Amino acid sequence: MTSTGALIEERLSSGSIVSGRLLASELGVSRTAVFKHIARLRRDGYSIGSLHGQGYRLEPRFDGLLPLEIRNRLTTRTFGRAIEMLESAESTQILLRRRAEEGAPEGLVVVALEQRAGRGRGGRAWHSPRGGLWFSLLLRPKIPMRELYMLTLIFGIAVTRALKQWGLEPRLKWPNDILVGEMKVCGILLETSGEPDRAEFVVVGIGVNANFPAACLPEEARPTSATILDLLGEKIDRAALLGAILSESEALYGQASSGGFGPIVREWKATSCTIGSEVVISSLGREIRGLAVDIGTDGALVVQTSNGLERVYSGNLSYSKRKGA
Repeated sequence: MTSTGALIEERLSSGSIVSGRLLASELGVSRTAVFKHIARLRRDGYSIGSLHGQGYRLEPRFDGLLPLEIRNRLTTRTFGRAIEMLESAESTQILLRRRAEEGAPEGLVVVALEQRAGRGRGGRAWHSPRGGLWFSLLLRPKIPMRELYMLTLIFGIAVTRALKQWGLEPRLKWPNDILVGEMKVCGILLETSGEPDRAEFVVVGIGVNANFPAACLPEEARPTSATILDLLGEKIDRAALLGAILSESEALYGQASSGGFGPIVREWKATSCTIGSEVVISSLGREIRGLAVDIGTDGALVVQTSNGLERVYSGNLSYSKRKGA
C-alpha cells in the first residue's frame, strides 16, 4: 500500500471525519488523488460517506468484517492492528503460520469469512461456514515452552469475558472449549514453533459459531454444538465481538507477562465447568478416570484417580458426572 493510502485508511479507521483538503495538504498530493483512493475503497466494499464541506467518514456496517471496519472497533495497542482479511481460506492457522515463518510481527490477525479445511485439536476437522468468526492471532511470547499451556487459559477467559457482553453465560471446558449450557460455541487451538527452552512463535486459532444456525453444521456435530444466532435469536456484530476478544486477550496477555498467571488460573477455575466434575480423558493412548480437582501452575489438569493425583496436559475430555448433577 502506498503511504498515501496507508494514511487515508489510518484516518478513516479512527471513525472520525477525514478532511480531504487537509489530507491532500499533509500528503503533498492533489485532492483528486485522495478522492481516487476513497473511490477504490468504495469499490472494495467499504461504505464511506461524504459530508459536504467536512470530508469523508467510514460508516461501519453491522456485522462488517472488512479490515477498516474491524480497526474501527479495536481498543488494542498491538493485537489486530495488522489484519489480513480473506473471503475464503483453507485454514487461517496454516496461512498465519506461513506469515510467522516469514517474520510477521506479533499481533497480526488473519480472518476468513469461511474456512475450507479448518482444523481443531488432533487434526480433527473444524467446520467453518460463512457467518462464523474464524481467525488466528500471532504471538511471539517471551516465556519458556513449558508455560505455553497457560496461554490456552488466557484465550479461554478472553472469549468468555467477550461473550458475556452479549448476555451469554459461557463456561470453560478443559482444555480449550467454551460452552453455553451443555453446547459448544467456541474452540481454541494453539500451535507453536521453537526450541525446547523458548518459543519462536505461537499461532492462536479461535473459532466462534456466530451468525449461522447450527443446522448448517454437519449432522454429527449438531447434538453438541450451538451458535450465537440460535442462542440469542438474532445476529451479533462479529467485528465488535472480534474487537472484544482481542481487547480482553491483550489485557490478559500483558497481565501474565508482567505479573504471572496466578490471577488467570483463579479466574479460569471460577469460570470452569470441569473442576469438581468426574471426567474421562483419552490422552496419549490412555484412558484416565477421576475427579478433576485443580489446574496446576503449568496449565495441567489435576485429576484425582484411584491411583492418586495425575497431571494431564492434553487429551479429549468427557464427563462421567457433571458438577452439580
